[in-house]
Amino acid sequence: MNLDLDQLRGLAAVIDHGGFTAAARHLGRTQSGLSMQIARLEETAGHRLLRRGRAGVSPTPEGERLLGYARRMLSLHDEAVQALKPSQVAGRVRLGVPDDYASVFLPPIVARFAAEFPRVEVEIVCMLSYALNREMDRNRLDLALITQRPDEDLGRVVRREPLRWIAAPDHRPETLDPLPLALFPTGCVFRDYGLKALDTRDRRWRLAYTSASIAGLVSAVSCGLAITLLVDSTAPAGWRRLGPGDGFPTLPEIRIALRQSATLSVAARRLAAVLTDELATRTPLRMAG
Repeated sequence: MNLDLDQLRGLAAVIDHGGFTAAARHLGRTQSGLSMQIARLEETAGHRLLRRGRAGVSPTPEGERLLGYARRMLSLHDEAVQALKPSQVAGRVRLGVPDDYASVFLPPIVARFAAEFPRVEVEIVCMLSYALNREMDRNRLDLALITQRPDEDLGRVVRREPLRWIAAPDHRPETLDPLPLALFPTGCVFRDYGLKALDTRDRRWRLAYTSASIAGLVSAVSCGLAITLLVDSTAPAGWRRLGPGDGFPTLPEIRIALRQSATLSVAARRLAAVLTDELATRTPLRMAG
């Protein structure tokens, strides 16, 4: 049995991007060509590797097992290619990202960028969007991924996400009156949207926990002490999304934008391109519940 690297790369792309269409676009292949590659890989492996369903494409147990090996093989291959043909792009890029976005969006982005541009140092600064905007205005960052309000036009919108009311799977804090909330500090767009929506419904609430870190919010919510507000992709896997059926108002869509400094280095422009591509097409990682 000889496993083909291009076929393995196709398998990883389909799983990472949640389907054949986005994966083919990412790889620069046709969807039919990618499907044929996966079929040949399944024939070689002697197992069905992908499962297609209403929620998209997911790996079978055999596909999940092969994926781990595939990532290691591809990583070593790409490292060897870079060693033989090193990129001339070098330097340092300062990237600002809110803590919750960093946890699910950045890992694959940083991994891809490091493989393509190993001589570039990336400094990641985690702050709320309003603080990142202040840092950008003071020219302390090259790039910033921010939550952009509807009346703002500070950067290029690279992703849209639904904002959700989030609760732990085994607790019912939404039945309490007043409603206990765990939120990011004042200035957070999520917080403004949520409190306004509750006030419009005349729903009583109390601020139980405040944290600038998603880890702090998850800690409070996991114990059943409060509910929180997160964009859908950053909510831990298996946690409950509360909606109108639970007595909660629908919330506005969140626009994630990329702000860029007026003068960007070649390294910063390359990182901006990778960020834009990955955020537009990739299915984010899920936090553990």
